[in-house]
Amino acid sequence: MANYQNQKQKQNQNFRFNVNRLIDDNGLVLKGLISDMGENNVKELAESLSKDYGEQIKKITINQVRKYYDNFLKIYHNKADIEEKKIQLIMLKAQVEYSVKRLKFINFGEFFSNRISIIVQSDDELFQKNLDAFKLHFEALVGYFPK
Repeated sequence: MANYQNQKQKQNQNFRFNVNRLIDDNGLVLKGLISDMGENNVKELAESLSKDYGEQIKKITINQVRKYYDNFLKIYHNKADIEEKKIQLIMLKAQVEYSVKRLKFINFGEFFSNRISIIVQSDDELFQKNLDAFKLHFEALVGYFPK
């Protein structure tokens, strides 16, 4: 367990795809999160997640990505209030973390944890905009994921 934590901490420092926000000042999704243009765009993210980086950091498959995307969509489309959706997102984040520990796709875990943290830490006013932006971002990730 300590080895996993050390590896994850080391990887977090090197993971270049973490973001500080999902939306711009006008409440629109940041373009690099949904396009293949610009630095650290979603296409580069998809390519990075689909590669092995040795024994400690494994790639995630498109089937695994789609599984988490489908689980996210269930939360996105349900009629629960904001607090209930936040709880569901936190639980999905925990499920991803469990898989990361077992299957060692640390980069996907870092990507997912970073984005979900932004959403659940949003105030009520920005929650839906961040949720919408992540939906588009995740959809673009699936679209750009190498086959």
